Amino acid sequence: MTPGRPQPTVGGMSILQAHVALVVGLLLAGCASLGTPPAGERGIVVTGTGRVALRPDTGVIDVGVEARAARLADATAEVDRKMRDVLAAVKALGVRAADVRTTVYAIDPIAEQRQAGDASARIVGYRVSNVVQVRARDVEGLGKIVDAAVTAGANVVRNIHFAIDDPSRAEAEARALAIQDAAARARQVAAAAGVKLGRLLSATESSPVRPTARMTMATLAGPVEPGQLEVTVTLEARYAIDP
Repeated sequence: MTPGRPQPTVGGMSILQAHVALVVGLLLAGCASLGTPPAGERGIVVTGTGRVALRPDTGVIDVGVEARAARLADATAEVDRKMRDVLAAVKALGVRAADVRTTVYAIDPIAEQRQAGDASARIVGYRVSNVVQVRARDVEGLGKIVDAAVTAGANVVRNIHFAIDDPSRAEAEARALAIQDAAARARQVAAAAGVKLGRLLSATESSPVRPTARMTMATLAGPVEPGQLEVTVTLEARYAIDP
């Protein structure tokens, strides 16, 4: 600038002042566009979890018979005879017929070990398996069921666990707790961000977790303690931000 010489003006401002005003205006406009999310994207998203613990009311176990013989008819006859005894022993303890379900009935040929140069293996016998799943409504009596089945001839015992027969009520309670947990988290986020929490916009639930307590044969040697199982519901909740 030359002292004493008139400066060009724009709208009453010098060119330098107008340039500064334009730069500041562009910066403010940029800040406003970055700080204001597009419509429909405003909100607070949180995850809520609800847990309900309850005592299992059902014991589940797989019991069965496996036999091997050179002749298929002999293996089948042995399995059928022993399974009748096993089922009779189990039902004598009060297990309903509707709570016994066949899960495996298999016939597998047993091949002789192939020698070098042999084109094919020779069948030397058969293995027959018959396994049923038993649901015990009295979990305290699960150990007695295993003992009775083995005494009657069962030589397959596996997949022992406790479960909840109808978890719908526990799931409903856990779901309500999950919503409460999500609301509390959303209020905390809103307070920390200095905004006003609005209404609930949506809630998306993941599949409820229905646990089962598994056991080993060693635990059945003494008293059976089913303990407690925990039903868990997790959901994602989206809340509006009020002006």
